[in-house]
Amino acid sequence: MSLSKRKHPKNRAPRDVSDRQLAIEQRITQLGSQKNNEFGKAKYPYCTKRLLLSFAKFIDNPHCYNNQLHDLNYCQSIVYGLQKRQRENCVKVMTALCCFLEIESNQIGIPKVEHMDTITHDTIIKAYVSCWGESISQKRYYHTINLLKLADFIVIDAVYLQDSDILSNLELKDEDLPRVYSKAAYKSITQKFISVFGLANDEHVVKSKLRSIARRVKRGLKTLWVRFEAFSDSYVWKKRQRPTVMRTDSTTGQPRDRYPQGRVIKPSVYGGNYTTEH
Repeated sequence: MSLSKRKHPKNRAPRDVSDRQLAIEQRITQLGSQKNNEFGKAKYPYCTKRLLLSFAKFIDNPHCYNNQLHDLNYCQSIVYGLQKRQRENCVKVMTALCCFLEIESNQIGIPKVEHMDTITHDTIIKAYVSCWGESISQKRYYHTINLLKLADFIVIDAVYLQDSDILSNLELKDEDLPRVYSKAAYKSITQKFISVFGLANDEHVVKSKLRSIARRVKRGLKTLWVRFEAFSDSYVWKKRQRPTVMRTDSTTGQPRDRYPQGRVIKPSVYGGNYTTEH
């Protein structure tokens, strides 16, 4: 076997792990430790720690888990996969997202007594700095978020003003609709990403999920999101369970793709073609 074939991730021995991936796995384990002296408690439960440790294998071997991560690895080009530094960024950003993960509904936010509060990207960036002890530029962060969106591993649903006067204008496109910028967009991790690692039947992971759900229920915290509607000069808060995958046209009554996930994003081999609307 030639030297080039031995170095290919598909031909690498399972025990052959790079120092960089090993350091990231150790940091993920430390963040999920109950005896974390740095933060006083774990940043996420055991089930989330197992999820992140499984995803960390993507750094050295993008073909792991029977190529189920190919949608992420080849989200920009069907020929050239992501560079190793890009795969590392995906794992690090996902770790910051999972610090706010509600494991029952896979929503990214903070459960409260009345409803679940969404979080901004600036809050996630601060969590990134806290977890990894290094800064991340907005360009690199939004580019990594866009990679995860292109692979359909995370969903970001914009908050719109539903104003009857605006929606009556048929010439108005989705891009021109006003949005509530004071409220963060709805974010969630998809079941597609969760199912890649086959942890649903793991006994310890299941027990960890049940304990986390029981603690949240005991504290009386809700996972319902708030939806904004414009009515006259005031705003009405309405709770909703999950982000809608399809939007219903107010005129025709027919379903149509929601924004922005429904919009076709043409990937670029040079990267950086991310959207900054949210």
